[in-house]
Amino acid sequence: MSLLHSITLPRSPLASIGAAVAIAVAGIATGLTSALYPEFAPLVAAGALLLTLALFDLSLVLVLAIPAVFVVTRVGPMSGADVALFAATIIAMLMLRGGGAEKLQPMLWAGALYVGLTAPQLILNPYAENVVEWVHQAVLVLGSLIVGFAIGRAGRARLALSIYVIICCAIAVAAIFTSVTNGFGAVYLGMWHKNAIGSFLMFGAVIAFANPPWLRWSPTIGYAAFALCGLGMLAAQSRQSLVGALVGVLIVGLRPRFHNGKRSRWIWFLLVPIAWFVYSEVVEQLATGDKFNSASQRLIWYGDSITVWLMSPLFGVGNRWWITGHTGYSGFQPPNAELEVLTTVGVLGLIGFLGMFGAAMWLLWRKDPVYGTLGLAIVAARFVQGQFDLYWVASHASLLWIVVGICYGVQEHDRLKGVVWTPHPVQTLFRRESFTPRRRTVGVYR
Repeated sequence: MSLLHSITLPRSPLASIGAAVAIAVAGIATGLTSALYPEFAPLVAAGALLLTLALFDLSLVLVLAIPAVFVVTRVGPMSGADVALFAATIIAMLMLRGGGAEKLQPMLWAGALYVGLTAPQLILNPYAENVVEWVHQAVLVLGSLIVGFAIGRAGRARLALSIYVIICCAIAVAAIFTSVTNGFGAVYLGMWHKNAIGSFLMFGAVIAFANPPWLRWSPTIGYAAFALCGLGMLAAQSRQSLVGALVGVLIVGLRPRFHNGKRSRWIWFLLVPIAWFVYSEVVEQLATGDKFNSASQRLIWYGDSITVWLMSPLFGVGNRWWITGHTGYSGFQPPNAELEVLTTVGVLGLIGFLGMFGAAMWLLWRKDPVYGTLGLAIVAARFVQGQFDLYWVASHASLLWIVVGICYGVQEHDRLKGVVWTPHPVQTLFRRESFTPRRRTVGVYR
């Protein structure tokens, strides 16, 4: 069954004619723009693509929000990923306007906790960048959840995540090739620095390793993509992403696998060499005495961040203080999630931030593992990675919540279709049961 397995076409002859005319006009407009105003051609071409997809099936437009996370190029005050997410959020809300998102409400409340507790500081820090970033963060969490849920409920989870992992594999190949050809140094690919590459590949590795049954990938494909993304992270030398990926993989590996009820044992052998690599790299950098390497520089930034936080411990000094200069400190964004939150929105915001992650992990832990394990692993991986790197970065701060929303949406899709996944009984050293294949009952999975 292909990824584009359920494209919805216009049914009436009049609708078909209208769609054909609209696509033809969009094509002509793209051609004329390319000839007369080439600088605007990419925007017009993107608009034509969106129009074409919307005429076939509106949910396909939402799928584009997934590959759009790779677009970090600025479009005015926002990145391309931000623009795509804002547009997808509006479309997803229109698709869900009749209801159906009740199952997502607990997770939305978890996100709303953070957004609500960070609102009071807007009064104390009334400047434009602060308000814009507050709205931005609300969309990164709540909007991403809604977009992911709409994708999953529409039956587009497999398509969306497959596209993402395929792109990650291509990036991994490019990172490995670049590393080999430049003497195994840190990798930079165009607009992506090594930690951006690592973050993308971390998500791809966890998705591929989890490989939930509703993705319908073979184990060979899942493990091959996981290995490729892992090698890509090693080539890029993104240590924090390696640590985050290890945590995500451990969560998946320690929970019973759906197809055989067993827990992965070999994952412990994978943990040792990678943990040793990360540890030795950090120790080596600290031992050099070079205050400008990444490890030493982070220690300096930690101290400066605490100084900024003490200026307003309860409410913080406002979002994006590192570009406004009103604190006397600028030029760096705190490379730690909690310090970033403390400096921007204070202790009150940190309570909301930790509450949001704690509630999300609790909800996903209690969820049916067929749907909850991937979301739990992704959230935990990103949280751990954020202990050593920037957190509120558009693409990386939205993707985890999109995946969580997809997990909820797929479960709702299966419920509406009457699909039931029956896992293999849990296997332990003292309990071995014969293999029970997974079953789908009542209806066909689409």
